[in-house]
Amino acid sequence: MSLYDSNQVAALLRQMGQADELLSQAYVFGAVSADEDNEGQLRNLQKAKLLRPDDEPGNYRLTADLKRLLNKLMRQQSGYRQLTDMGKVIDAMDDVIIDYRDSLIGGQMDDADHYLDQLDDLLFDARDSLNTSLDNMHYAISSQFGFVATLAAKVRENQKALDYAQKLLNELQQIDPETCYQWIFDGAPTEFARKITGFVHWFRMVLGRLAHIIEKMRQSLFRLRRQVKQANQLRGMARFLRKHPEYELRDDLAFATDLPRELKLAPAMEMGGLVDVRSSAVEQELIEIVQHLRRQQPTTPVVADRDGVSVESDNLETLAYLSDWVLDEVEHFFELAVMRDGALSALEHWQGQQPAWLSNEWQLDPQLWIELVFGYYCNLSPQQQQLFAMEMEEQLVAGTNNNFTYSDVVIRVSA
Repeated sequence: MSLYDSNQVAALLRQMGQADELLSQAYVFGAVSADEDNEGQLRNLQKAKLLRPDDEPGNYRLTADLKRLLNKLMRQQSGYRQLTDMGKVIDAMDDVIIDYRDSLIGGQMDDADHYLDQLDDLLFDARDSLNTSLDNMHYAISSQFGFVATLAAKVRENQKALDYAQKLLNELQQIDPETCYQWIFDGAPTEFARKITGFVHWFRMVLGRLAHIIEKMRQSLFRLRRQVKQANQLRGMARFLRKHPEYELRDDLAFATDLPRELKLAPAMEMGGLVDVRSSAVEQELIEIVQHLRRQQPTTPVVADRDGVSVESDNLETLAYLSDWVLDEVEHFFELAVMRDGALSALEHWQGQQPAWLSNEWQLDPQLWIELVFGYYCNLSPQQQQLFAMEMEEQLVAGTNNNFTYSDVVIRVSA
């Protein structure tokens, strides 16, 4: 039974509702200042343990419990580090279950109900804490860590969240949920057994969900680091252009007299969906078109007299199957990759097939062959692509610092 009645709880909720503006200001801005109008109300909120005095006189802040509750309800992203020590939770559950079992066997039903309520609270707190942590981590990934502004801060927050999630997964994997079934003793009520089996099922789902979140965090960290690299390159280009004003473009460059004709701006073309019949410039042309159409006479199609005849032929011609030898060779390449234990290089296969191709007067450029192999791989279904592991040997394009071309494609069967 609760230590407070419903009237006390209702009075506290009414007090919070009457001070909604002050509490919201204290949460959003960090503190609220006292004046002649709200000083008494702020003191009452302090007595109700909803506000606490700030270091600066006359200012009040939210208490830790209320701020933690609002952070949870408002999905504040700084709170994904929840109390997720599942080992301590299971130890506490073990103690409560022992007390519950002893009370139930001894016929002390009131004590058994009390311990069953404690177990239910422990299960709810554990689920709620861990689910809240996972929800906040997932929300942080979806919002690209929107609670910080700069890319560098996003990368740091992503790295910290990834480290925390990996550590949490390692800790949870040390727990064997199958041992929880040992809590179900002989003669245990159905409600108790349902709570234990539900906890085990939820724990297994959490492990899979956490592993999925970690994979998403890795992808998010890769994208953010790539954006940081691109931003650094753009800043470097901007610094270079500022140091070399000879590369600055004049505002009137498009109209300069010494500019080639191909680069000059041409006047915009006037286009419309219909002809302006009120324009005198096209009046004569429209009259000629109308007169020409009026002079035309409708003609009936000429139908020639034809007699139907039957055609019979005993000589049936057998058409040879026309196959695309290039597609056949690409399919043969992937068949060899499946049957082969190690990796298979597209360039080496092209070199090995040259005698057979030249004997049939088949010619194919090696770069085009590599592109055909890569294109065939991209056209495979996602399930088929998972069967192969593809590696591409890249080479830097001459005269550039971040453009690559691919000189070979290596295919192997995934382990």
